Amino acid sequence: MQKRLLTAKLLFIVIALCAFGPAMAQTVKGKVTGGNKAPLSGVSVQIKNSSRGATTNNNGEFSIVADQGTVLVFSFVGYKTQEVIINGSQLTINMEQAAETILSDVVVVGYGTRSKRDVGGAVLSVDQKFMKDRPVTNTIAALQGAAPGLVITRSSGQPGREGWSANIRGITSLGANNSPLVIIDGVEGDLNALNPNDILSLSILEDAAAASIYGAKAGGGVILVTTKTGGVNQKTKVDLTSLYTWRKPFARPELISSRRQAELQNIARINGNANPDFTDEQLNWLDDPAVNEVWNTNTKSWDYYYNNNLAGILMRDQSPQRNINLSVSGGGDKSSFLFSMGYFDQQGVFKFGPDQYSKFNARLNYTNRISKIFSFDSRLSFAKENIDAPPVGITGEGLMYNIYSIRASRNPIFTPGTNESKYAFIGTISNAYPILKDGGYDYEDRYNMNGVFSLSAKQVAKGLDLKAVYSPGMVLSDREIFNKTVPRWSIDQNKIPVPGTSINQVSSLSKTNPHTINQNFFSTVDYDQAINEHHFHLLGGYEFKSYKFDWVQAIQRALLLNDFPTLNFTSLATADIGNVGDNIQVNTWQSFFGRLSYNYNKKYYLEGTLRRDGSSRLAPGNKYQNFHAVNAFWRVSEEPWVKTALPWLDEMKIGASYGTAGGAQTSNPNANNYDFQPFLSRGFYPFNDSRTAYFFQADLPSQSKAWEVIKTTNFSFDIELLQRRLRLHYDYFIKENNNVFVSQVLPAMLGVTPNAANLAAVRVKGWGVTLNWNDRFNNGSYFISANLSDDKNKVTRYDGSLVYNSGINTSQLGQSTNSIYGYKADGYFNDDRELIGYPVLTPGTGVGDIKLLDVNGDGKINSGIGTPADHGDLVYLGNTNPRYVFGFNTGVNWKGFDLSVLFNGVGKRSILMEPYATMAFFDSWRMPLAIHQDYWTPDNRNAKFPKLRFADRINNQISSHWVQNASYIRLKNLQIGYTLEKNKHRLKYLGDIRFYLSGQDLWEKTGMWYTYYDPENPDRVSFSYPLWRSYSVGLNVTF
Repeated sequence: MQKRLLTAKLLFIVIALCAFGPAMAQTVKGKVTGGNKAPLSGVSVQIKNSSRGATTNNNGEFSIVADQGTVLVFSFVGYKTQEVIINGSQLTINMEQAAETILSDVVVVGYGTRSKRDVGGAVLSVDQKFMKDRPVTNTIAALQGAAPGLVITRSSGQPGREGWSANIRGITSLGANNSPLVIIDGVEGDLNALNPNDILSLSILEDAAAASIYGAKAGGGVILVTTKTGGVNQKTKVDLTSLYTWRKPFARPELISSRRQAELQNIARINGNANPDFTDEQLNWLDDPAVNEVWNTNTKSWDYYYNNNLAGILMRDQSPQRNINLSVSGGGDKSSFLFSMGYFDQQGVFKFGPDQYSKFNARLNYTNRISKIFSFDSRLSFAKENIDAPPVGITGEGLMYNIYSIRASRNPIFTPGTNESKYAFIGTISNAYPILKDGGYDYEDRYNMNGVFSLSAKQVAKGLDLKAVYSPGMVLSDREIFNKTVPRWSIDQNKIPVPGTSINQVSSLSKTNPHTINQNFFSTVDYDQAINEHHFHLLGGYEFKSYKFDWVQAIQRALLLNDFPTLNFTSLATADIGNVGDNIQVNTWQSFFGRLSYNYNKKYYLEGTLRRDGSSRLAPGNKYQNFHAVNAFWRVSEEPWVKTALPWLDEMKIGASYGTAGGAQTSNPNANNYDFQPFLSRGFYPFNDSRTAYFFQADLPSQSKAWEVIKTTNFSFDIELLQRRLRLHYDYFIKENNNVFVSQVLPAMLGVTPNAANLAAVRVKGWGVTLNWNDRFNNGSYFISANLSDDKNKVTRYDGSLVYNSGINTSQLGQSTNSIYGYKADGYFNDDRELIGYPVLTPGTGVGDIKLLDVNGDGKINSGIGTPADHGDLVYLGNTNPRYVFGFNTGVNWKGFDLSVLFNGVGKRSILMEPYATMAFFDSWRMPLAIHQDYWTPDNRNAKFPKLRFADRINNQISSHWVQNASYIRLKNLQIGYTLEKNKHRLKYLGDIRFYLSGQDLWEKTGMWYTYYDPENPDRVSFSYPLWRSYSVGLNVTF
């Protein structure tokens, strides 16, 4: 009876276990592999919608307690995320590799990577696809419109010298470069030298909480780049991309005929109470092509006019650009590799002389797993750039000024391009044609070589990783500028051309060879541990950097032979010969850093960062500076009550941070080296019929100069909705630099130049927002992405010399940097009655001239004594810093076809039209352009320009009349493509094939009425190298 009872009980237990077993948790074990079934270590294994998870070991194995039917999420950098339903106690997962992308939920941070959910604050990722297949010269150019708070500008369209610059969250230093720190594969690098096709991921650290781990150099933000590599057990893959581009210059001045130029010159002469230069008969001669080679005995300037378009003669309407890239990647059981090469070249706008740019890139990335613990990684890169340019400057009063501003009377006597061309000489004015054709060259070769070698030890103990990195680098430049002597011609009384003085009367040759050698070593200890719901992550490290800058220059003048550029031979009759000089700068940096991260149950996060930087550049008492940060955020979406109440809410984070980082002046390794010590300069004086050298102290040492420290407070909000299709990120920040370097004010009787000191303060306030929508439909998908940001700075303290000048001022107390000051204009004087009793700035002001306001009401118009207390009628007119910077990107993919559109722009910005560059007859030799025909007359009182005056010094004063609204929106990129997938063609050795068309800078709308200037250019309107519209056809092939 008892045996039957016992048997019944056992049977009941078995039945119960069978009935309820599936609902009970069990230990699930498994193995994760990659290509060719090789184990993957470090793979994140997470229970979906839970904080519980595990990580695979060196053998790719994991163990986790979970219920049957539970969904496990597997994620690993470089592989596609997979979701697997538990159906049994043993799983084998083979992850599909995505070698050219980074998982959307993984971001790169300082000295490591993080899951996106574990990152708070302003850490933004830029998708590699955003930069792909664009006809741009470098990575910086590809980032325009990519992220809020990131402002990318350029100053020129000249090949190789576009002047690209980046700024993150405004200007916090005066008279210094506020550019972000660039980290490539863990060490400092140069985005200009990086091939955009080599980029795997790019992150932007905008707030100090994320950037302070880099300390003294991170005040301008940090851009982190990881380059591509092969995958373990990846079959060898070859990627080929080819892009051919036609470029057309735009925003070029429109010229007018010689007759029309002469008519406007007559009007300007008459308005200045002078006689006109041209009679009606002479004006008619200008319409007769036969007059081009006829001269009068009085050699009046009209004799040199002709109706040839010099800009059309010298400049192309389109130029080609080519870009080809090849990469080979793959890997075995324990190693992986990637080798890539890229070639890029572009032709400039000038038809004559040197004007082109080329760049060659090569990269070899190799990783080897030495053992279960140790692995070795090496990343070698090489870049060579070649610039062939004219021998003189382009912007300002350079070649473009020569082409578009000097009247035709200064152009060649004969039509350019014929064998009998002679170059006119009148006064000291040259023309651009002989400079381009025969004036010489400016050749420059740049070399950038860098290596990153790292040894890593994974899981030395549970949760403990070690890493050591050594990176040597070298940047070399070889530049040669040769200014040749070019004869110029005049006309004698017998109408015969005779030689005049030459362009470059004394020829010159300059050779410059700067090079920088840097070495970087750092080591880190990384410890990760979880105790129940408490997760700790500790990072500690040491870093040492050394920089050596060596610059050598040799100059020789009056070369013996005009076609043989050598430093060895010079004319013995010329005393003005050359010289040789060099400059050597050496400095070192030492740093200790650490970061402690904690989270409870993946809901409440707290992180602290500390870095101590030391530099040999500062005085002994100020060599070291501490930088710190604290960051806290709350994942609201992980609260159970939120999941219940808001099931459509996928992610929501609220955070705040405070941190410090270094400013621009102390981050530059080559700025103001060792200025705490006295330096001697050399001079010469005549003594006893000889030139005798002497030495003197030119600068006053600075013993008290301390580090620039930028303090940043940041508040952030992130939300993801509707199965993560809709994402929004918002930041508000305040940055303060209370130790800004400015020049000291000391009595002139000291006889020395004082060094900079920490005498000013700048505050920046701003915000940024990003909104993304991604969704799928039948056979396709689409996305919409928009970002908008704004920042405004203010000089809150300035103990240097405060001077109020008309023009652009960088340091006016209480105003933003780069503020424009001048007189307030109120249209024009339209009749003589307005002038009665009205104060004027310049005697001779009359009807048709700009009317300036007496702002302070003292009965006169002037600038006072130029001080804050007395600046007369000078007022604030605007600011050249961009405000409300935005980007809008949208695209669609359907059945292999893809279309994407990118707009970017600026919502508010002022720009100053320099009168010397914009007025028709600022000087007597100026050439009026088509836009100058809109000038004041009694019938055209709302004209763009005042009445024409010869050598106008009445309307050239800086005033609101010359300040333009430079806000704009631009169609930055448009792409249309088609991808023929491997399974849709029968070509045995080919993978996916993509054909596409791409356009860059296709259209813009701006508030500027001076249409010969692009609003993206610097703060002043002047003659500059034209920008380009680009039209490209491309092919991407995988083998």
